[in-house]
Amino acid sequence: MEPTFRAQGDGYAVHLSKGVRGLLVELCQQSRALLEAEDPSSDPAVARLFPPAYEDDPLRNLEFETNLGGAPRTGKLEAIDTVERTAKASTLTEDELLAWVGVVNDLRLVLGTRIEITEEATEEDFTPDDPRHESYRVYQFLGYLLQEMLEAMGAPDVEPPPEEPEGSVGRRD
Repeated sequence: MEPTFRAQGDGYAVHLSKGVRGLLVELCQQSRALLEAEDPSSDPAVARLFPPAYEDDPLRNLEFETNLGGAPRTGKLEAIDTVERTAKASTLTEDELLAWVGVVNDLRLVLGTRIEITEEATEEDFTPDDPRHESYRVYQFLGYLLQEMLEAMGAPDVEPPPEEPEGSVGRRD
C-alpha cells in the first residue's frame, strides 16, 4: 500500500481519494466559519486553538495578545486558504504541506474539544450508538493523516523515555 503522503523531488506526492479531499474542504469551510464567528472567550474550541501565553497572568496575556493583534487568526485563515486551494493537487510544496499539517492539527483540536476527548479516551468511549461516534472516527482519521504528513516530512519517531530501574530516585520535572 502506497503512503498517503510521500517525499518526491523538492515536494510531496499526495495520494488521497476524492472523498477524503472533499471532507478536508468541508472541514476547512466549517473551521473558517468558526474562526470568523467566534473568539476564544466565546467558544472553548476556539480557545483551544489560541491558548493563553501567560495563563497565570491575565494582564500580561492581554498585553501579549494586543501586541500580536489578529496575526494568529490571520495565519490560521491563510493556512485554510492553502488547503482549500491545493485540496485537489497531486503534489504539494513543503510550505503547502506545512499548512496542511497546521490545519489538520487545528481540526483535530476543535473536534476533540467538541466531543470531549481526554487523554484516557478510547474507542470504547464512542460506541456506534453514541452520537459522537462518527465525529470520533473523523478525529481518528485526521490523526492518521497528520501522522502520514509528519512521516513524509521525515519527522523523527517519538520514543517513550527509558524506564528507570526499580527503586531508583529519578528527577521529576
